[in-house]
Amino acid sequence: MARRRVAVRLGIPALIVALLAMVALWRIGPPPDARETAATTGTSAPEKPAVVLPLTTLAEALTANAVGREASLEDVEIRQVVSERTFWIGSGAEETAFAVLDPDVKRIDAPRMAPGARVTLIGMVRPAPDPEQSIVQWKIDSGTAKLLQERGTYVHVTEIRPWRKPY
Repeated sequence: MARRRVAVRLGIPALIVALLAMVALWRIGPPPDARETAATTGTSAPEKPAVVLPLTTLAEALTANAVGREASLEDVEIRQVVSERTFWIGSGAEETAFAVLDPDVKRIDAPRMAPGARVTLIGMVRPAPDPEQSIVQWKIDSGTAKLLQERGTYVHVTEIRPWRKPY
């Protein structure tokens, strides 16, 4: 009989603690790893937004689905300066893109804006405007405006700096 009392005296509090622990775990939900697994298996769980990394090559920036994405282009060559704020850039033999400097562009170490200069550009890929709008807005000729319209995108540059070789 004494053994039974000891078992009841220890068992009932243990049962209460276990019950409270189960309620607490039920209230806070599964651990984060289980939520991610649930999201990939199709069960209902909140999904994390996809991390979109900046475009790092000129080829990526030339695609139509690049519009709206950030671009961080290193070691690109200025091929031709078209106007005070616009120029053609390239990284390979055939890859060229149009770049437009933001009116408030951040110039680090005053890069040389001449054909052949190598620069690092940080900005956003945007859709090309109508030729009439680009002629007025950027003071470019109609041939360049039409070519830009055919390309479909340009790089709106918010930061420019001279390119330096990594050590």
